Amino acid sequence: PYSAVIPQSSGINAEYGDVTEHKKSLMKEQAMDVNSMVRQVVEVLPNIPESEIRADLMRTRDTSQTIYNLVKSAPKETRKAAPKAAKGSSSAFKDPVARANMLDLKKAQLIANGRRRYIEKHGLNIDS
Repeated sequence: PYSAVIPQSSGINAEYGDVTEHKKSLMKEQAMDVNSMVRQVVEVLPNIPESEIRADLMRTRDTSQTIYNLVKSAPKETRKAAPKAAKGSSSAFKDPVARANMLDLKKAQLIANGRRRYIEKHGLNIDS
C-alpha cells in the first residue's frame, strides 16, 4: 500500500545504506585510531594492561593525558626510581614516573634546541 507513495527510484533505501556504510567506516577509522594510540601508550608504559590504557583513551582521546592519568594512578610501589639500564636498552625505564621524568627532560631539550635553531636561522640577538 505504501509503495505507491514512495517510488522505488526515490533513493531512500540507497541513502540509508550509504549512511550505514558511512557510520561503519567511521567506527572502523576510530577503532584504528584508538589502536594506534594504545600502541603509543604501550611503548611508554609497557607494564600497564592494554585494557586499562584503552579504557582511559576512550575517555580522553589523548595519549599524553592518558599517560599522565596512568602514571598518577600507578601504585606507590611502581613509582620508585628504577635502576638505570645500559644506554640503548629498550627497557631503560620500567618505572612510569622515571620514564615520565625522562620524557619531560627530552621535551625540554627538544624545545631548547628548536628555540636555538630558530634564533640562529633568523639571526636574532636574544640573550638567554
